[in-house]
Amino acid sequence: MTSAPPPQRPSSVPGGALVRSAVRDARFHLTRRARRVLRRGLVAARSSDHAVLQRAYVLGRQTARTALNTVTDRQVGWVATLWSARWLDGTTYELTGWAYERGYGHERPPRVEVELRRGSSTTVRARVEPVTEMEINGLARRAEFDYANTAFVARFDLAPLLAGTDPRPWRVHLRVTGADGRSSSGTLKTRHRSGSARVLGVRTFPDGVQLVPRWVRRRGLSVERRLPVATADEVEVVGREVRARVELRGVRAARAELVSRDARRPMTVEPVDGAPGAVRVRAQVPETWTTTWLESDLLGSDTDETAAQGTQETGADEGLEEVSAEQSALTPPAPQGDEHEGQRRVAQTYRLVVVDEQGAEHVAATPLDQSDPVQDPGSGLLAYSGDGGSLLVGETVSQLVVTDARLDTGPGPRLLFHGTWGGPGDQLSLSLVGRRQTLAAHLDLRPDGTWSAWADLRQGQWGGPAQLPRTGSYVLRAVDPTGGTVRVMASPSLVARTPEKLDLTEARLRWETGRGRSLRLRVGLTRAPDELGSFHQRRMDAAYLRGPHEPQQSVYLESFYGRLATCNPFAIDAVIAREHPDWVRYWGVTDLSVPVPEGAVAVVEGTQAWFDARARSRYVVVNDWLRSRFVPQPFQTVLQTWHGSMFKRIGLDRPTAGASTRAALLVERAKWDVLLSQNHHSTQIFRSAYAWEGTFYEEGYPRNDALVDGSGEHVRERLGIRPDQKAVLYAPTWRDNAAGMVLFLDLERLTSRLGDDYVVLLRGHSRTVGHGRSVELPGVVDVTTYPSITELFLAADAMITDYSSVMFDYSVTRRPMIFYVPDLDEYRDDVRGVYFDLAEQAPGPVVSTQDAVVEAIRAMDDTDRYARRYDSWVERFNHLDDGHSAERVVRRLFAQG
Repeated sequence: MTSAPPPQRPSSVPGGALVRSAVRDARFHLTRRARRVLRRGLVAARSSDHAVLQRAYVLGRQTARTALNTVTDRQVGWVATLWSARWLDGTTYELTGWAYERGYGHERPPRVEVELRRGSSTTVRARVEPVTEMEINGLARRAEFDYANTAFVARFDLAPLLAGTDPRPWRVHLRVTGADGRSSSGTLKTRHRSGSARVLGVRTFPDGVQLVPRWVRRRGLSVERRLPVATADEVEVVGREVRARVELRGVRAARAELVSRDARRPMTVEPVDGAPGAVRVRAQVPETWTTTWLESDLLGSDTDETAAQGTQETGADEGLEEVSAEQSALTPPAPQGDEHEGQRRVAQTYRLVVVDEQGAEHVAATPLDQSDPVQDPGSGLLAYSGDGGSLLVGETVSQLVVTDARLDTGPGPRLLFHGTWGGPGDQLSLSLVGRRQTLAAHLDLRPDGTWSAWADLRQGQWGGPAQLPRTGSYVLRAVDPTGGTVRVMASPSLVARTPEKLDLTEARLRWETGRGRSLRLRVGLTRAPDELGSFHQRRMDAAYLRGPHEPQQSVYLESFYGRLATCNPFAIDAVIAREHPDWVRYWGVTDLSVPVPEGAVAVVEGTQAWFDARARSRYVVVNDWLRSRFVPQPFQTVLQTWHGSMFKRIGLDRPTAGASTRAALLVERAKWDVLLSQNHHSTQIFRSAYAWEGTFYEEGYPRNDALVDGSGEHVRERLGIRPDQKAVLYAPTWRDNAAGMVLFLDLERLTSRLGDDYVVLLRGHSRTVGHGRSVELPGVVDVTTYPSITELFLAADAMITDYSSVMFDYSVTRRPMIFYVPDLDEYRDDVRGVYFDLAEQAPGPVVSTQDAVVEAIRAMDDTDRYARRYDSWVERFNHLDDGHSAERVVRRLFAQG
């Protein structure tokens, strides 16, 4: 018989636990609130215009950091960047970079000490030369000081590292001491990822010893001494055969192989007479074909971060040396009937691996580290040294090695290239490819295996004037006649020069190297050295706010934050130029790739000229927000033209508009004097969406004047549209819940179904230009970067859109419109909200499937079905778009001013 459990007494534990939990919650919320209050106070102090408050903030932060760094090894506030790394003669290794403590500036260049440490006492000191590098300010975020004088050039004599056999690495350590005696120290924290600081070259000495620089994440740069078990020299490439002599140390070779991620190629091994520790190896390297994968799977990740993390964590160099997406030898799939049908040829990167008698594998090193790659003009094989000093063999269809790249600064600046090449074909094309722009190059391949090329730095887009390229990175890329991408690789001597600044006054250019040692042209913002970075921008901001400014007989115009010089301001500019030719017209642009109207003056955002133009112009004409960097002057008249009538909700009418949005909107609204409206529908919306009670110009849209009697024939010719083709413009808007362009249409499938009688003009929104790359598909012309959408309206026979305001402009042409809105419910109810029922009022079919889009395109010549709706639409939205809107706006503006 089991006994009953003893009666349980009421316990005080649950109640105590509740009390403790309540105390913990209260402490958590109190701490979080205190943190929030402290953070707001610190931000206010940091951005305050009060000199005493700013100084107190700086001193307080310095004291806190000093205390924290004294008791921990966190190096809070320490900035130490490796900008470049290269070998000079013999054992000399040169580093450039900068080091400073955030929030602590130096009136005179500080003393920078750079040394290699191993253990607690062993050091090798570098000879350090202080230099000034304005790029530092361009990379420093929220800088309170000018850090340009914290740069250095450090040269090590690494001869002491060759002595001894200690395998421990030597780590680079820096100390910065100011004129007041204050010191900060630490390791290198970051490195420039597009140059020699990323492709860290090895140096091999006559006795086979290698000095190997390595970058280790969170530990910085180190150098280690290594004596490889196997070293491959006398490397040759003869046709499809690779040959080498391999010196072995302490092992005997059982076999040798070329090993890649997809294949293992056996090599013949023969002893070398008179050299017991050496063998000769050779192998035929056949083409590599694999089943046709998705391109993304084939090429792998193309992000710098992924490659860098893989290298930093493992210390291997596979991530950098595998052929990357930006320069792969990716060929089209084999055609039907070919023996490789269903496959494509894939580039490979092999390592030479020696297997000893115990079965251990040894990757062969090579003394080719500072030499140009080994090639055969008739072969796609390439032998060179990897970052870790191992021998790599690249197997591609063809390849170009760039041994030199220069800028010729003549009357028309040109980029000049020289190098060597190998492969079966001689009909390659070369270009510098950016996200949204391509610079064509002229390539000359010579029978002796050398080549040269040149490219105009200024090139026109879409038939426009020759301009400097857009800001961004341009990869030197070659393509063979089949469309396959040919590998383009910078030689070690060229890699060692990067990043290298190019001497051109009107642009900031430099050579860089990327994944797979690809060569890039980096185009930076066109700003003077004393205009770069947050420190100098804050300085110019402060001078602009202080004023006063003398008025000038000029007009400042800006369109889409300077990304274009188009829209309503462009049409207004033309009338001002005609009717007021003595007025200076300034256009604010993001960079000098943006063409401005003839006779106008381009001023790049953030330059002193840009600040002056905005401060002194009597009229300011913009089509979007002026943002916090603009303060209207007493003598100025600000015309906000906006950039479209509204279907989607804007401003205060948006369902997601919170207190911060309302506050920012009211601050922005206070800068305007006049608000341009296309029609009465827009006027009513502006009254609610911007709580606007000021002056309206309800005069139609100046940008639509050209649509009344304009022709698109010259635009069609420029875009390569045949007279017998129907051009369909696809212009989706941007999405609040997506960063890039949202394409619900499968363009490849769409053009396939429509056939050769149609061409699709793809126009991304101006907000999405910086995301993604231009689309390259048969039957599609990506016109996202085409300057004038008005000209595209004239060129198109029909338009597909969703919620974009282009629906209210294109209707001036009275041509067919198709509304493709597969996410209408989500967009209307959750994302943005709309002002009217599109399905009831649209002057064209409203569809939600791609099949319905195809049917609507094929039926677009049947205009009777939507004729009555179209008439009502035009009467409501376009009754003022009569071709003279810009004239009326300019007349009223100058009369009011």
